[in-house]
Amino acid sequence: MSRKKTEKDKKVWISTLIQMVAIVVIVLLLRTFVIGTIYVKGSSMEPNFHHGDFLVINKLETRVASPQVDDIVICKLDNVEYQENIIKRVIGLPGDEIDLRNNGSGIYHLYINGTLVEEPYIAEPMQDKGDITYPFVVPEDCYFVMGDNRNASTDSRRQSIGAIEKEDIMGRVVLRLYPFSDIGMVK
Repeated sequence: MSRKKTEKDKKVWISTLIQMVAIVVIVLLLRTFVIGTIYVKGSSMEPNFHHGDFLVINKLETRVASPQVDDIVICKLDNVEYQENIIKRVIGLPGDEIDLRNNGSGIYHLYINGTLVEEPYIAEPMQDKGDITYPFVVPEDCYFVMGDNRNASTDSRRQSIGAIEKEDIMGRVVLRLYPFSDIGMVK
């Protein structure tokens, strides 16, 4: 009788081990190819995202579809000056003509393909146009991204960053998990 119990215990143990390995493999596959998490660093996306916010990103979506204007994305920077992941808003798509005009006021307004863009998500007028030449045409397979805090964001307006290649967009932000008072889906 103890031999039967030992064999049964062994089968249960092997079954449990196989299930645990399967769960670990599934979690690793999901984390690698489908979802990711990131903490916001800095103030470049204020007032909409703040330093310390904990976000979930959909990695799969940007592999099978192209980002759209207003998507909040995580971009991988890997150049001489910057080697980090940044959170930004997609402003321009491949082929779009981006222009920042100040009309003599010192306040810059965003134009895409000659049309003034209303930006209700920014808190203060943009006073920094960066160091690229305008109008700027977004290259093929690239995206023009900017932080919502236009006066404190290093983004596509800088030659050192420029337009972001599609392959360097790691995913679209879909959920804020922290702070708990702001938990919810991200448009």
